[in-house]
Amino acid sequence: HRDRFECHPNDADSSGISQPGTIVDKVIGDPFLYNLLFQSQASLNGTSCGTRYLVQKDETNHTVDDPQNIANSVCSAFQRAT
Repeated sequence: HRDRFECHPNDADSSGISQPGTIVDKVIGDPFLYNLLFQSQASLNGTSCGTRYLVQKDETNHTVDDPQNIANSVCSAFQRAT
């Protein structure tokens, strides 16, 4: 819960915070492992922390977009969670 990101004003919501569904996967992280930071929820108080996902071993040869789509779909499946 220490990672916070500023986004471009065109990509922000009305309070200047990143939109729900924002994924950061190319700028930060380990150069040898696939990891991503996912902002799944809207911020109510002006601060919101994303969840960090780390793919330790991929035995199914998914593309890098597959875990992102799965995380986004699961977070949006239950309305009270969004």
